[in-house]
Amino acid sequence: MTEQEWRSVMLQAIGDVDLTEEEIPAIDLYLDQILSLIADRNAKSTPRYQERALTKTMVNNYSKDGLISPITGKKYSRAHIVEMLLVYGMKNTLSIDEIKRTLIGVREECGFEGEDMIAAYRRYLMLKERNRQRAVEAVEEMMREDQLDVKDDHDFFVSLLDILSLSAYLKEIGKELLAARYKDLATVEQDHQEEASAEKRERKEGKVAAKRERKEEKVAVKKEKKAKKAQTKKEKDTDEAKPEKDTDDEAEQ
Repeated sequence: MTEQEWRSVMLQAIGDVDLTEEEIPAIDLYLDQILSLIADRNAKSTPRYQERALTKTMVNNYSKDGLISPITGKKYSRAHIVEMLLVYGMKNTLSIDEIKRTLIGVREECGFEGEDMIAAYRRYLMLKERNRQRAVEAVEEMMREDQLDVKDDHDFFVSLLDILSLSAYLKEIGKELLAARYKDLATVEQDHQEEASAEKRERKEGKVAAKRERKEEKVAVKKEKKAKKAQTKKEKDTDEAKPEKDTDDEAEQ
C-alpha cells in the first residue's frame, strides 16, 4: 500500500459527521423525528459510519436501561437527544453497562442535569474534531518513530498491530478512569439492598421491642393490681378482726 493510499484509508476511518447542538431543535420531538434528523446528518458520513444507524429499538433499550433520563409523554427534549448521541458515541468503545455507569454517575454523583449534558456535548464535539486530526498525525508519527514502511507487506502488518495495540491501551485507560471515578452499579445496588435490609431489620427490632415493652407493661399492671388487691384484702381482714377483739376485752371486764 502506498503512503497516499494509507492516508486515504485513515481519512475514511475518521469520516463521521456529528449532529451539532445548533442543529438540534429547541422544541421537544417524537422519536421518529429524532431518528430522521440523525439519519439525515449521518448520510454525510463515510460509508463505514452510514451503516451504524441509530434505531428505535436501540433508543427504547437505552431508555429501559436508564441510559436516557425518563421522559414525560412521548416526546424527547434537546437534553434527551444529546444523551442519545452520547450513548451512540460511546457504544463503540464501552459496553452498555459501562455507559450506564458513566451516565448515571454524572447525573447522580455529579448532579448533571439537562443543560450540563448539553454543555458537555458541545465541548465534546469541539475536542472530537481536534481528535480527528490528532489521530491521523499520531499514526503518521508512530510510523516514523517505529521505522515502519507501509509499502512493505511485513511492515504493513506490524503497523496494523502497532495501531491496534495503542488503540487497545487507550481504550483500557478510558475504562480504568471510568471505574476509578464512578461507582460500580452492582455495588450501588448491593448498598441499596443492604440499606433496605438494615431498615427492615430495624423496623422488625423496633416492633419486637415495642411488643416486649407492652408485655412488660401488662405484667407490671397485673402485678400492681394483684398487690393492690392483696393490700385491700389485708386491710379488710384487719378491720374485721378489730371488733372481735374489742368484744373479748369487754367480756373480761
